[in-house]
Amino acid sequence: MGAGCARVRAVELLERARVEWFAVAVGLMVGTSMVFVPYEFGSTLFQYIYPHVRLLGSLFLVGAGLMLIALMYPAWPSFVGWMGRALVLAAVAVYWWAVCILPVSLTGTVVYLFLMVLLVMEPRTLRRGQGQLLVFLACVALCFGPLMLWAPQDFVRFALASIGPYVRWVGGLFLLLGTLLAVGLWRREPLSCRVALGGLSLLFLHMTVAVVSRRSWSGMSVYAVLTAVCVLLAGVRRWPVLVGVRWRLFRGMALASVLPILGVGAVASYLAQKALEAELHGKTRQTVAAESAWLEQTAAMASSMLQVYSQGPAFIAQVRAGNREGIRERLAMLEGPSGLFDAAWLLDETGDTLMTSARFNRVQGNFAYRAYFQEAMKGGARVLLSRPFLSRANLPFVVITVPMDLGAGRRTFLVGALSLERLGLQPALASPDYHVEIFDRRDGSLLRETDRGSVLARAPALDLVGADALTRPQGLTEAFDDSGHRLVVAHTQVAGTPWTVVVTARLRESFAPVTRMGAWVVAIALLAGAISLVLSHWVGRDVAQRLETLRDGFAVLGTPSLERRVPARGDDEIAQLALGFNDMAARIDRTQKELREAIAIRDQFLSMASHELRTPLTPLKATLDLLVRQLGAGQGMNPERQRDTIARLNRQVDRLTRLIGDMLDVSRLQSGRFTLTVAPMDVAALAREVVERIQVTRPERAAQLSLELPTSPLVGRWDEQRLDQLLTNLVENALRYSPPETPVVVRVFEEADAVRVEVEDRGIGIPAESLSQLFTPFFRARNAAEHYAGGLGLGLAICREIVERHEGRIQASSEGPGKGTCFTVTLPRSAVAEAA
Repeated sequence: MGAGCARVRAVELLERARVEWFAVAVGLMVGTSMVFVPYEFGSTLFQYIYPHVRLLGSLFLVGAGLMLIALMYPAWPSFVGWMGRALVLAAVAVYWWAVCILPVSLTGTVVYLFLMVLLVMEPRTLRRGQGQLLVFLACVALCFGPLMLWAPQDFVRFALASIGPYVRWVGGLFLLLGTLLAVGLWRREPLSCRVALGGLSLLFLHMTVAVVSRRSWSGMSVYAVLTAVCVLLAGVRRWPVLVGVRWRLFRGMALASVLPILGVGAVASYLAQKALEAELHGKTRQTVAAESAWLEQTAAMASSMLQVYSQGPAFIAQVRAGNREGIRERLAMLEGPSGLFDAAWLLDETGDTLMTSARFNRVQGNFAYRAYFQEAMKGGARVLLSRPFLSRANLPFVVITVPMDLGAGRRTFLVGALSLERLGLQPALASPDYHVEIFDRRDGSLLRETDRGSVLARAPALDLVGADALTRPQGLTEAFDDSGHRLVVAHTQVAGTPWTVVVTARLRESFAPVTRMGAWVVAIALLAGAISLVLSHWVGRDVAQRLETLRDGFAVLGTPSLERRVPARGDDEIAQLALGFNDMAARIDRTQKELREAIAIRDQFLSMASHELRTPLTPLKATLDLLVRQLGAGQGMNPERQRDTIARLNRQVDRLTRLIGDMLDVSRLQSGRFTLTVAPMDVAALAREVVERIQVTRPERAAQLSLELPTSPLVGRWDEQRLDQLLTNLVENALRYSPPETPVVVRVFEEADAVRVEVEDRGIGIPAESLSQLFTPFFRARNAAEHYAGGLGLGLAICREIVERHEGRIQASSEGPGKGTCFTVTLPRSAVAEAA
């Protein structure tokens, strides 16, 4: 039973995996690569999305970011998640159609199609607590397998060249593992699912390495995420609980650290790419302008030199006279170290060779068939730049022809030849990363190429861009080379010549610094995210531990069995909260202690009050019952016995009156209604009156009670009724706890600044440990409780309150049990002086 439940829980754990997390990871990685390194998407595979690659990457990033926020903050409005899902679906749909369907990419077609379908279906299945990630992986594997077995050449053609010989074996493994995963899901067997996921992780890892070798950023992102997902699902035993302070700090610091860096980095990368793009276009234009200027200058200088030679009177005279030595010397000057030409010769009007330079003396004969001669015959007196051609020695040349007027209707033609081989050896003015071509627009013959290509062949730029695009005087465009890489192509026509200069630059190489910068920004963002996550874990653990300690403290707060204190570490708000908690706990403990004491005192008071009230009521009831029976029986009672009965009744009533009065006084003390009414009075006379009254009411104790007074009156402003109550309580208390025949003395003294009253007895005394609590309501000393003498324990508390209201003080002193007690009351002298 336990094993079955564990298996069900393991399957449910895998089934809860959501395809939304996969979509978020793919969106973030693909969007980041599109925004940071858009020129890595310049191959023909991405030709349809390349003009809008940054916009599409931004769509991926924004949609994935909103989905991530919705996943991390479920309490946010639901439209955040729906908007993110819609943006991701739109970006995936555009990418799927433009990159997978139109160029026919089988792997991308399968992956992105299932991603879109299951991303739409998942919100409905999530209501049942089931995600679609395992279904997505099973569908991808089951489709990859048959496709690799059926059309392996398509997989090799696009990205998987490294697994070409084994692509069918890989397809068989995909089919087998996909079937195992589907069966494990259907039969709810977690072991089968984990084995299949482990095998799929190895296959996806192999495909990741394969596409990395082809520098396919999007494919690398997808397969890397698939590998990580399979590894995670194969090894997961329980999903983390995304609640608590740690999770809040984690998600807050993750979003606050990674997303701003990516956003700022994307803006910086975009601006850097735009600046570098403008710089690249400017440099290519400058290179084209420099090359064309060099060619124009070379052609102009060569034409000018030939014209000068052709118009020189001495040279014309030598040609008329047929001076072969003079003519040869002149022609040698054209091709010498200071000359521009590689060869020079002189032709007559029929095309026969009159004279050649020393370097060209092997070539003799008629050249009437040459295009440069035919164009010179038609062109009159113009300087003509001929089409490039191969000499009889198979040397590539381009020549400049100048007609020479010899007079009498005779003409000769001076021809200067420029070697295309020497022209190609001249250093290019462009950067080594640029490719430079020079071709003749008339027939497309290649004159010069920085790669030292074969001249006189068809110019590669004509097939790369198209002849129509190069007919304009100048221009800048982008194109793809044979390997599928995007190029920037700039061209311009050389003024005064039929030549065109073309400069091409690869975007990937040209934008390599921006790519490296983007990679560094992404790496820094990931590093900052990792550091922030580690810090959030550390800070969150510290905060969570302290909050958990507070939580545990609150859990046991107020229990009488444990007094919990929370350690206050640090100086932050949590430490202040811990200190406040400790103070609160201490107050609660004190309050509970006082409450328990109050409850004990209440119980003691109720017990004492019921006993004390019952004590006078019992004889009262018995005496009254006796009187009722006697009166009912018609029996008389002698006057003496009537007086005794009435006296007993009166004493019990007085006792009840005192008890009730004490209880009322304590109630007034607790409610703050205990007030004084002061008036001039003689405290000595009051003391004499109290002692005499007690002697009359208690004749059996009259002999043991004595009074010591000063000779003069002690007049002051006091509350006479309350002082009477004070002295009565002290004297009654002394008599109550004193054995018969032991003296009780009341003394009144006049001092310099006060009046002192003492009541001293030789009774049971007070233990030292009870002196401090003697004036607490309902308190009784240990020996007083053992020696029951009646009362509620309120008299001394009332006495203290009376004295303190008069701004005086009262204290008790005793040498110990059995050695008597002395109560001393001191009233301020200022009140006496004021009264006098």
